[in-house]
Amino acid sequence: MDAGPPPPPAAASLPIGAAFRAALLGKAMLLLGIAALFALPALRIATGSGLWPLRVLVGLFLAVLGAYVAWAGSLGIRDAVAGRAERVAGAVALQSRRAGYSLRLPDGSFVELILWNPWQPLVPGRRYTVTFGRHSRVLVRPPEPEE
Repeated sequence: MDAGPPPPPAAASLPIGAAFRAALLGKAMLLLGIAALFALPALRIATGSGLWPLRVLVGLFLAVLGAYVAWAGSLGIRDAVAGRAERVAGAVALQSRRAGYSLRLPDGSFVELILWNPWQPLVPGRRYTVTFGRHSRVLVRPPEPEE
């Protein structure tokens, strides 16, 4: 009986240091503040007067943007509280970071830097072993170049 190919190795679970837990919490609070900046006008627009179809569309648009940013902030809070990170080999540094992502993992998902790169610059196309928050997918340790 053929069992098929072996499953991919599971990512190692590691603790997140106190400094990066605080940084994740700070980034999460920043994102929640931005979400509030979307939510307040959305609420004002929804309760105001004027052309109601346009008002509803603009209010919904701002509410959806605010909800997305709040969701992203909640992931950082989860990592700051739980304090667990994953370590994965074979992440490739991206050529462009315009979308906010820094590296592509072997499974096709992405990880990002906290807000800036506090370590050595990444070489586009090079493979790294990375350690990132389990929920937020934010790097919590310097990427290690692979040979």
